Amino acid sequence: MTSPDVLLLHFTAEQVEGFCRHLASHAPGSEQHLAALTALQTFIASGADAGEQVRPVYHAVRQTVERHLEQARAVLMQQNVRHLTHALEQRNVSAVAALYRPLSRSGFWEALTCAAEAFDDTTLSVLAHWSRQWVEEAKRRGEQASGFPDAIDFHKAGIDVAEYTAMSDVQRFTAGLLP
Repeated sequence: MTSPDVLLLHFTAEQVEGFCRHLASHAPGSEQHLAALTALQTFIASGADAGEQVRPVYHAVRQTVERHLEQARAVLMQQNVRHLTHALEQRNVSAVAALYRPLSRSGFWEALTCAAEAFDDTTLSVLAHWSRQWVEEAKRRGEQASGFPDAIDFHKAGIDVAEYTAMSDVQRFTAGLLP
């Protein structure tokens, strides 16, 4: 017998497939689509008790959501790579940082790796030089603004910390590609 304060929900893999397709066509953007699928995955995992989690239908539902999650991640990564490639081509630090902020560090490095494939060795060398100069100049300005030896004050220097961190990663990445 079900308790009056418990809501039981029933899903089939086909229903979840339809819902995931609905999310794909109605989400306002790739980030929101991925977030909705992640929420659905968490909702299903947290709502099913241990007895339900061993049933084949639970595994079919989970696999359906996970397949859609992987597809959404791939679409989002392609968009990030495209935007990062453009930002690097334009030497647009703010745009690089805007992509850096929502990604994990490994996600940013993955996007850098894919974006680097669009560039020839000469362009990568130019990007390495540009990023190294930018990072060195930001450090210099931060040290001057600090007023203390071996201390950096990016805020006083008017440098966005996310821009510095993103450009430091670009610098490390591009330096690793060059002989």
